[in-house]
Amino acid sequence: MAIADTAAQTARWKDASPGSDDEDIIPRDIRFGILENPTRHWLGGDFHKTALIDGLSIFLPEGERYFIRSLKYYAPKLKDKQLAAEINGYSVQEAFHTREHEDYNRALARLGYDVEAMEAPVIKTLRSDKIPIFRLAVTCAIEHLTATLSTVTLRNPQFLDDAAPAYRRLWMWHALEELEHKAVALDVFAAATPKYSPFKRYMLRTMAFNAVAWTFLKIVLANLVRFARTDGVKTGPRFWARLVWVLFGNPGYWRKCAPLVLKYYLPGFNPVNRDDHALIHKARAWLYDEFMALEATKAAQTPAPSAGPAAAPAAE
Repeated sequence: MAIADTAAQTARWKDASPGSDDEDIIPRDIRFGILENPTRHWLGGDFHKTALIDGLSIFLPEGERYFIRSLKYYAPKLKDKQLAAEINGYSVQEAFHTREHEDYNRALARLGYDVEAMEAPVIKTLRSDKIPIFRLAVTCAIEHLTATLSTVTLRNPQFLDDAAPAYRRLWMWHALEELEHKAVALDVFAAATPKYSPFKRYMLRTMAFNAVAWTFLKIVLANLVRFARTDGVKTGPRFWARLVWVLFGNPGYWRKCAPLVLKYYLPGFNPVNRDDHALIHKARAWLYDEFMALEATKAAQTPAPSAGPAAAPAAE
């Protein structure tokens, strides 16, 4: 079910540039207009698909701030100037993500969802971490999850074919930038633990991931039920059967994510996939073309300036 581009007039962007091969991390200051045009069941009118993705946004404002704090703590301690520069680019990207997902979550609140209650366990969990190296390990774990979701999204852009255009643009933008900076947290983790044995580094990394995965699952399922109650959707056996089908059948979000997620448990885990460069290049071009088309549409809809009143005829 196609949804009209009602947010087109409120979207604003600066530098949706396709970039170049030499630009690894490109902060893009883009506003998507979702707060001004909130849409219920924006993914083809499908509750489950929409709620699963909306549920991700619940995590993101507090999560992005957590990531920035985690990496910036180590930035002054690094001797690698290139990595310090990557932390800066990463932080700017995440700051823009925070802003847009705060607006996204305000849009959810305007639709009647209890966003404050859904965000509460996320805030409580992330603010309880006080040890810098554990915060960094948790950041690496969450970044792997988001990078996996982003990779699967960019490999399967048809997942968003039925999405409201503003939401499709936002999630494609977010997926692109997650791929651009996905190695930064792990690079900082390696630089921050030079005296750790490979075994100790592996155990810290995977234990943090176990904690993140379990907490993430609990909050996602609890919030899915909250979304359903607000929408008057019954959470009986058919509800859960439909969820299993969406995750493992068609479109099979988790079925496609699982192999990439489990790679994190490999002792020599490398976050880079063979198709990362191609996915980034394609997504940059798509985003640039999308906003150029949007600008053209807005220009065409803008009335031409009036020529003013006709001049009076000259007296004879």
